[in-house]
Amino acid sequence: MSNVLASDGIDLHAYFLGAWQFNRTMHTSDGVLIGSAEGIAHFDEQASADHLHYHETGKLLLAADARVISFSKRFDYLLEAPHALHVVFADGPQAGESYQHYRFDSRRHALLPVNTHICVADHYNGSYQLVDDEHFDLHTRIDGPHKDYVVLTHFSKVGAVIASQA
Repeated sequence: MSNVLASDGIDLHAYFLGAWQFNRTMHTSDGVLIGSAEGIAHFDEQASADHLHYHETGKLLLAADARVISFSKRFDYLLEAPHALHVVFADGPQAGESYQHYRFDSRRHALLPVNTHICVADHYNGSYQLVDDEHFDLHTRIDGPHKDYVVLTHFSKVGAVIASQA
């Protein structure tokens, strides 16, 4: 695999395209575990080179009662020049609505939020740390009158997971 992060610019389409395994933890702002999840995410090509469809499925283990819940969610990733990303809800009652905008910071190899998503009165702020061509982390802070937690998701390209287990 070529080193997508080696250059000053980044091809976000090439970077995200494909299947990724993920592990996720959810903690309150004071560090209490709410739950953990694992699953698979796919970034699929669409008719346009500036559009990827994101679909994840997984299982969430709730810390409070050890209940396991299956889940799935979908987003559309609209790649904007130069080096920007617009994430749009692709399912549920908010389908078609904007979730967040990000800009690529080449110095930090990160997609940083341009705006805050507000749901009722809760604020969602996410950032992507592009670790290398086969790993990235998504860190989301949610705070407001109804929610106060941090979600950290580690993604590994499916081929990288298989290679590391060999």
